[in-house]
Amino acid sequence: MISLSIFRMFRFLIFLGSIVAVTYAHSVGAPASVCESMTPGHSVDPQTTPSPYDILLSKNSILGGEPITVTIKGRDKEEFKGILLQARLGDKIVGTFDVDPADINVQTIDCPKGERNAVTHKNAENKSEVSVRWIAPPDLVGDVVFKLTVVKEFKTFWVAQSSSPLSIHRQ
Repeated sequence: MISLSIFRMFRFLIFLGSIVAVTYAHSVGAPASVCESMTPGHSVDPQTTPSPYDILLSKNSILGGEPITVTIKGRDKEEFKGILLQARLGDKIVGTFDVDPADINVQTIDCPKGERNAVTHKNAENKSEVSVRWIAPPDLVGDVVFKLTVVKEFKTFWVAQSSSPLSIHRQ
């Protein structure tokens, strides 16, 4: 009888620990496993209404190898908890992000076939704006679009919102 009670308590503690682990994992950033779909594993559908967040580019045209600043900003100071940001040429994730390791809000992650090629949140605190530096590959030519998934609350998020195109030319 005692061993059955201990067994049930042990199962409950394992279950509770797994919930805490999953919650903690997402509060410190998106996993690389969602890089392709850009969809959080929140067990609800994304919003279909227009996103209240803007993707602002410091320039609309650069040379290959040049950096730009990309800012994610909530309209009317709309806050968000999490992001996943990538630059894409077609379906290919391109370029690298240069994020200060001391930044308290964002960090880079390595999506497949790249290093530091995406940015995600470091915590689930509310933010109304974040800015990051993105560097185009030196040999890249074409129109790059930044893709953003933004999480306002666990059940309220927008997936793969597109920026205006960034035109990249030869040096």
